[in-house]
Amino acid sequence: MAIEFDCPYCTAAIRVDDTAAGKRGACPKCGTNLIVPRPAEIVTDVVESPAASANPESDVVPDVVPDMVPEFQSRPQASVSSRVRRRRHRRGGLMFPLACGGSLLLAITVAWFLNDPTRFQGSLVGELTASDAGTEVLVPRAIDPDLAEGHAELYAELIESLRDRTGRVRSNVMVVVFDESEGKLTVRIEPSQEYRLVRVALGQSEALGRFVESQSSRLDGLRRDDLSEELGKLILAWHAARTADEPFDEWMSFRETVGLAALVGGVGHHAIAQTGRQNLPCLYEAGGALFFLVPALLDEFRLIGRRRADGSMPFPADFRVRIGRGR
Repeated sequence: MAIEFDCPYCTAAIRVDDTAAGKRGACPKCGTNLIVPRPAEIVTDVVESPAASANPESDVVPDVVPDMVPEFQSRPQASVSSRVRRRRHRRGGLMFPLACGGSLLLAITVAWFLNDPTRFQGSLVGELTASDAGTEVLVPRAIDPDLAEGHAELYAELIESLRDRTGRVRSNVMVVVFDESEGKLTVRIEPSQEYRLVRVALGQSEALGRFVESQSSRLDGLRRDDLSEELGKLILAWHAARTADEPFDEWMSFRETVGLAALVGGVGHHAIAQTGRQNLPCLYEAGGALFFLVPALLDEFRLIGRRRADGSMPFPADFRVRIGRGR
């Protein structure tokens, strides 16, 4: 049995086998994609001719399909495997531009890294000289209250308590004093008489000067992060002692991490004077120089970088420092 219907676009008469019902194909005349209607969907409007009106008993119905009608070729449904292949082909077509884009991005990243002006290129080794310095340079410094973010109320209470009793940490090298000034936590140093204060100018080495110029801001950012973290620990420890109605006697634990970290910059925070028997932290940084308290009879030491908890060494230095006499 055949299905007969008209193309809704060019009105060409189309005859197909009934097995094509519901399938999609193209009109053999105009090429328009269409769906073969099912027999129940075909409604034929028969217009009566004058002759038929005159003879109502006539059962002759005019043909609506020409004798010569091209067979309708239904388009077969794509198999699952062919659809998968097409999707893979489309995805495969994107792989090449994606790979090219990734390679270009990698090349740009490498070029930026190699030419980044903030990236130090060179070695920090050689010889430096240190000279005696007067202790008057050791001016007290206040800690930025913004570094106590998250503990503002407790920080204010700590500052209030320091007005009545300062925190003092005494050693054979120096005394570090935690005090209050203008509503801020302030740190000052009182050097021991058995040690001498020496000054190491950072500009006497070309490589060291370039390093300081390009890296000091980054290193100071690390210092501020460390100081903020340790200041938070100090505040919480002080608060715990006060809550227990006990005197706070843990200032020693924060002598370097808070006290000395407040007196230096980024380079000084990561610098160490190695004397052979001990490692002495940089205790002050000012005027493009690092200041160390070293034994009075010491003639030289090594200026090296401090290794951080994560294993990195932001100040990769290894200088032999000779100490001159006189200021």
